[in-house]
Amino acid sequence: MREREETRKKRRVPRLLRRLGAILALALALTLANVFSPYLKNWFSGLLPRVDYDSAAERLTHEMEKAGELIAVRYTDTGVMTGTIDALFLGTVSRVSAPYLYEIGLGIKLVEVKLTPEETDLAVTVPKPQALYDHFQVTGDVRNDDFWGLATQQRYQQMLDERQAACRQSYLDDPQCLEKAWEASCEQLETLFRQWTGENLQLRFLREGE
Repeated sequence: MREREETRKKRRVPRLLRRLGAILALALALTLANVFSPYLKNWFSGLLPRVDYDSAAERLTHEMEKAGELIAVRYTDTGVMTGTIDALFLGTVSRVSAPYLYEIGLGIKLVEVKLTPEETDLAVTVPKPQALYDHFQVTGDVRNDDFWGLATQQRYQQMLDERQAACRQSYLDDPQCLEKAWEASCEQLETLFRQWTGENLQLRFLREGE
């Protein structure tokens, strides 16, 4: 019995040593990897083809000048326009209501995008999105209760212009709409830049004014 126990003990010792050795080897490997990882990263990056960001910026600037504008997001809104026309001493002389469709495209002018080439990336300063186009259209019958036709026609066009301006401003004053348009602009710029250069560019997007 004693011989068997001693044999078992002798077998356990090498196992413990092997496990301890494996743990120490793993710890050593992790330590070495942590110490040498910056050097290895630089070594591997040196094997990859370097991007000439100065030349890339020059080419991209030329392409953006040709493209002109980038519409990042589009919105459509429907509603009913209502308004009144008042006359001195007479009060309300006309009431107008009409269903409408409003469309707007938010984006950026590409000539306002600024490129700053660095050694390892390209800084892209993207301006605040703006309304690149909008369209207001009456989509149904206009209800017009009036008895001063000429005044109504003039006021009617004024109401159309005012409602279009109000719709446009509501989107330009909405932080969420502008943020979505800015992010979409960056995403589309990234796609366009890689198409135009054929290179895997490292891009760093910045907001204008930051």
